[in-house]
Amino acid sequence: MNTDTSDLQLLVRAAREAGAIAAKYFQDGTAKVWDKSENHPVTDADIAVNDYLLTVLMSARPDYGWLSEETKDDHSRTQAKRSFVIDPIDGTRAFIDGRPHFTICLAVIENGKSIAGVVYNPLKDEMYEAVLGGGARLNGDAIAPNVCAQIQDCTMVGYPRKFRRLGWPDMNVSIRNSMAYRIVMVAAGKRDATVSFTPKSDWDLAAATLIAQEAGAMATDLEGDAFDYAQKSTSNNGVICASPTLHGLLLEQVKHGLAHFDAEKTQYLETTMSDRKTTKETPQQLLHIVIGGELIDPMKTEFINLSEVIYIGAYPSYETAYDAWKNAAQTTVDNAHMRFFILHAHELIDPDHDGIIG
Repeated sequence: MNTDTSDLQLLVRAAREAGAIAAKYFQDGTAKVWDKSENHPVTDADIAVNDYLLTVLMSARPDYGWLSEETKDDHSRTQAKRSFVIDPIDGTRAFIDGRPHFTICLAVIENGKSIAGVVYNPLKDEMYEAVLGGGARLNGDAIAPNVCAQIQDCTMVGYPRKFRRLGWPDMNVSIRNSMAYRIVMVAAGKRDATVSFTPKSDWDLAAATLIAQEAGAMATDLEGDAFDYAQKSTSNNGVICASPTLHGLLLEQVKHGLAHFDAEKTQYLETTMSDRKTTKETPQQLLHIVIGGELIDPMKTEFINLSEVIYIGAYPSYETAYDAWKNAAQTTVDNAHMRFFILHAHELIDPDHDGIIG
C-alpha cells in the first residue's frame, strides 16, 4: 500500500468520526455560537471537531505539519514534508441555520500540492474522496463533471446578486455556503460550475480542488492560476471550477466583468455586513431592516406571500440589527422555509419628488 492511499484511508475514517460529532451537535441543536471576527461565526461544534481531528490525525502521523481554520497557524506546514490541511466544518453558516450543506474537509499536502483529500457531508452521508493520480469518487463510485459549453443557462453554485451586479448571462444559480461542497458538486456533475469572487483559504480548497482535478474538472483562482498551498499566506484569490471548456469561458467572463471594477468596487463584491463608507472620514448612513417569512424555496430569497412578511424593526447599525435577527432566527429552527434577513437600505425613494433623495 503506498503512503498516499494509506493517508486517504486515514482521512476517510477520521472524516466519518468527525462527521458523527458534528451531526450530533446539529441534530441536538446544542451548539453555542459566537463571532471570532466580524462576519465570521464559529460554534463549539467546530471546536469539538477540530480537537478530535487534531488528536487522531497527529497521533497517526506525528511527523506531519498541521493547518486548520480553528487552530492558530504554528507554521509547522513550512517545515514538514507533508501536512494536514483541515476545515473542521466548512459551511458554518449552513450549520447554524439548520441547513444540511456543511462539510468536513481533510487534505494532505506535499510540496504545495494536495495528494489526498476528503470532503464529507455527514447529514447526507456523501463521502467525496481522491488521491493524486487515482481518480475521484463519491461513496465509492467514480465521478466526472458535466460537459457544458456555454454560460447561458448553466447550473451555477454561487450568489445570484453578485452575478447580476457584474452583468452575467442568465444562469440557474443555487446557493451553498460551503466552498468545498460547491467544488465537489461540480466535480460530481451535480452542478456545471461554481465561481467565488471573494478570497478563499487553503482549508476551504485543499481537499476539494484535488477531488475536482481527479474527476476531470478544472479549479483555479480568478486569474486562472493553480492553487499553491505552500505559500506564506493561506488566502487565495477566489475560485473558478468547471469542466475544462466551461472553465475557459468563465475565466474570460470573470476577467471581462472585473475589468470594469476598480479595486474598491471589487472588494465590495465581498458584500460584508459592515457599513460602506463614502469617504474615510464620513460613513454612509444605512438602515438595517430585519424582516422574515416563509420562503418558496429555502435556497432562494423569495417569500411565499409578500403581504405576510414579518417586520421586526429598523436599526441604525448592523450590530443592533444582528441581535434582532438572531433573536428572530432562533424561533425558526424547526422550519427550514421560515427565514429572517437583514436588509441594508442605502437609498431612499422620495415618492413626492420634493427633495433630493434617491
